[in-house]
Amino acid sequence: MAKLQSYALSVALTKMKHSIITAKSGQKCLVLPIDDNYLTAIEKDGQTAVYMQTDVVTMDSEDTNGNWGFQVQKLPSDIWKSLGSEKAKEVKDLPYLGNLKIFVKKSTDSTEPVNIEIEETDDLPF
Repeated sequence: MAKLQSYALSVALTKMKHSIITAKSGQKCLVLPIDDNYLTAIEKDGQTAVYMQTDVVTMDSEDTNGNWGFQVQKLPSDIWKSLGSEKAKEVKDLPYLGNLKIFVKKSTDSTEPVNIEIEETDDLPF
């Protein structure tokens, strides 16, 4: 069975181009311009889904702040292709989004494998 690893990532959305507005209800809202932030909007069945491509870079040891890596925004491939590789490399405003921490879940299961002895009998009709 594969060993699962739990990671925690916090994304600093305010590092992206944004505005904070207050709705009529008084609730604060974060507004992220889709094109200015190199986000991808996909329309399907009357619904719009918005995606952000990112890279997660991991390290083989923990840094001084307890981080095992970081997450950065990645330029979507369709934008990379439309700009061309030279112009795409000039895009410098992609944000550093946050750090990666690893959490090890502590198991509370203290059971050990149990050996069961089965007594064989010939009482079976087949």
